[in-house]
Amino acid sequence: MTHKLTADGAAVVAPDVKWIRIDERTPIGSRMQIIDKAQNIAYTRAHYKGDGFTHWFPVPTFSKDEE
Repeated sequence: MTHKLTADGAAVVAPDVKWIRIDERTPIGSRMQIIDKAQNIAYTRAHYKGDGFTHWFPVPTFSKDEE
């Protein structure tokens, strides 16, 4: 995964990693990274139908090599 600073330096982004649109296959009641595209604020929390979020992404894990 590559990463870079935004032009204004306000965030570090991973250009090759994209949010997944919430649809009927999105896990319900499980913790994930979740965002409403219009608000552009991400949370780590459980997703439930009708909660107003538009996209999700799995929660990252630690490398086993890092122990």
